[in-house]
Parts: sequence; C-alpha cells; structure tokens
Amino acid sequence: MAYSYHYLLREETYLFLDKYNKELTKEEKRNIYIRNFDADFFISGANAISADGCIFNLDGNGSRVAPMLYGPRKVYIISGTNKIVADEKSAVERIKTIAAPLDNVRCNKSNPCVKIGHCVDCKSKQKICNYFTKIQGQFNDERIELLLIEGDYGY
Repeated sequence: MAYSYHYLLREETYLFLDKYNKELTKEEKRNIYIRNFDADFFISGANAISADGCIFNLDGNGSRVAPMLYGPRKVYIISGTNKIVADEKSAVERIKTIAAPLDNVRCNKSNPCVKIGHCVDCKSKQKICNYFTKIQGQFNDERIELLLIEGDYGY
C-alpha cells in the first residue's frame, strides 16, 4: 500500500506542524510558521535547480523560503528532476512560466498569470509571488540536503 508522506507524518509520533490542516485559524497557521524556525526538520520543495547546484524559489509570504534559509536544524528539499535548468536565467523563466502560474491555480487565485499562463509581475492584492530566493551555498554543509527524484514531480 502506498502512503503519502503527509499521511505517515500525521499518523506517527512526530510533532508534525501541518500548515495544510483546513481547520487552522489564520493565527494558528501563523504560529506554525514561527515554530518552523525551531523545528528539527523542515521539508520543502524547489521551484528550480540550476545545473551548478543553486536552488531557486518564489514565495508568497516567506513561510516556505524563510525556514530554508535559517532556523530548522535540518532542511530537506525534495524535487523532481523536471526542475533542473541550465542557469539562473532559465530558473527565473521556469518559475514565471510554470511554477508561479500553477501555484496560483492551486491557491485558487485569479491573478493575471492564471488567465494568460505566465507571470507578468502583477501588482494584484492576491499576488503570491513576493519573495525570490536563490540558495547558492550554506555555512553548515550538512544542514540543507537536496533530494532529487527522477521524473516529473510538482511544478
């Protein structure tokens, strides 16, 4: 039987800070974002990975990218090989033509990118593309681990 990692984390004895719990209030969700900084492990994805090993993300409120940069003792970034690109320019293009529009669809936003299929650097109040990050190194070589999975996973 196949299990999603969400299922396994919710059912085991871990304290899983689950921001996707639909019963959370806005304040409870904010508290999870703050608690992420003191977590033992933080699991996330990437929008693009350049051939030279840089990890690129575009985020709405910073709750995903901020803990990648600082806080949790260990960060696992899990990504499909579909997100590997040649360079920073290609990473930005991938984010603006694939990741950002699809994330807006997932979040049920009506931003221009949903309608036209690519980012136009909109000024919408619903904009979820506010924080662009590039991870190009780290002080502790063992803190962030990139786990690549062969195939197309996520956007």
